Amino acid sequence: MKNKNIFSIGELGLIDVIKKQFATSKNNKNIVVGIGDDGFCFKSGKNNICITKDMLIEDVHFKKKWITPQNLGEKAIEVNVSDIAAMGNVKPEYALIGLGLPPKTSEVFVKNLFNGFKKACDKYKMIVAGGDIVKSDKITISVTIVGLYKEKVIKRNSANNGDLIGVTNTFGDAGAGVMLLYKYETKHKYNKDEYFLISKQNNPKARLREARKISKYLTSLTDASDGLYTSVDLLTKNSDKGAEIYMDNIPISPSLKKVFKEDKKQMNFALFGAEDYELVFTTPKSKAKLLKKLVPEISYIGRINSSKKVEYFYNGKKQKIKYTGFRHF
Repeated sequence: MKNKNIFSIGELGLIDVIKKQFATSKNNKNIVVGIGDDGFCFKSGKNNICITKDMLIEDVHFKKKWITPQNLGEKAIEVNVSDIAAMGNVKPEYALIGLGLPPKTSEVFVKNLFNGFKKACDKYKMIVAGGDIVKSDKITISVTIVGLYKEKVIKRNSANNGDLIGVTNTFGDAGAGVMLLYKYETKHKYNKDEYFLISKQNNPKARLREARKISKYLTSLTDASDGLYTSVDLLTKNSDKGAEIYMDNIPISPSLKKVFKEDKKQMNFALFGAEDYELVFTTPKSKAKLLKKLVPEISYIGRINSSKKVEYFYNGKKQKIKYTGFRHF
């Protein structure tokens, strides 16, 4: 058998390899959601526990000169809470923080980084329960969050034929913000709309409140950490379904429209620009109005079907869409 490298199989392919390697864990009756979803959920006595982990690596997820240490600390917590939100009505309780730091990192930087951790944890009434700090060539932040839940968690694999595909808020802002940072770095006086896009990249907010409000009406759920295109792909493939996506319905912010005026650029950011951390979900059509009442910022962008392929339409015409977003491998 040919020994493939991880670049050739990609991040999701690598996850599939790992899932197969630990397939026997499915026999554990305490496991509710195993490897491959936004969180790992299990029963322990009378407790229902959900655990998530995410990492931020310098020069992969951020550049030190583009973000304040406090914003970096807040972001590290928010992106993990986003994974908790992607499991439905789960309450984040404890955070464990792993840090890799270059030896010449300043004490002030670390203090401000922990100010960010604390601010975000206080927001969600979470306790920092510990962690680890090691020497590293570049700043590495690894956060684990432990949450508790009472209602059932919402998996990626339960979409049904005819379900509507819904999203919260707008898409493409964070990806556009990154492009501005790569183009101008800090040598530019950003206007209000440009600053909004950059703030969506550097200071994202998890949609935990929204997830709690609507989770009981959802059939499947994930967050858009890797982009809207990837999120739709995850929900359909995990549910063994297909979908029609109506690109005209994908919500774009006024700021993105003002800064990047071309429709094609706006749509590329919306589909492939990662780190929006919005919810992407499916729900029966009968619940659509109720969800909009609970969370007015919801938009419906498509419908689940049995085709096992995702087709994109713009102005009623089918579009050829090829993935052009970021890949780790």
